[in-house]
Amino acid sequence: MRDIELLQYIHETAAMGIEGLQDVSGRIHDSGLMKCVQSQIREYQSIAIEAAKLLKSMGETPKEPSGMARMSAGMMSAMQTMTDSSASKISELVINGNHMGITKGLKHLHDYAGDDDRIRRLAEKLLATEQANVEQMKPFL
Repeated sequence: MRDIELLQYIHETAAMGIEGLQDVSGRIHDSGLMKCVQSQIREYQSIAIEAAKLLKSMGETPKEPSGMARMSAGMMSAMQTMTDSSASKISELVINGNHMGITKGLKHLHDYAGDDDRIRRLAEKLLATEQANVEQMKPFL
């Protein structure tokens, strides 16, 4: 995996994180959970902005998640919270999403053949963010 490919992955993953959290935020009734979700959105925004800046500095345009991926994720969260929008259910969805991101992120980091420390650190920051998100959600289960 090369620099641009990893940066695009980072940007798309952070964008999906933002979108997924925004999808469920309208169903949150617990103020503590809402505060955590808003904090996670800000962290993903920071990562997406940093990835976009690095991509643009390399003459690349940051890619957004596909419409199909966004629609599928939105429909899935809507269906899963239709009958149960408890803090426990929402935290479970957030944890599951982060676990997928952690798995893919580790694979991409292991496959990264570049030597740009900025890119590696950003990928590690995304991974650490997803791990922290899981820990933040556990009290709401």
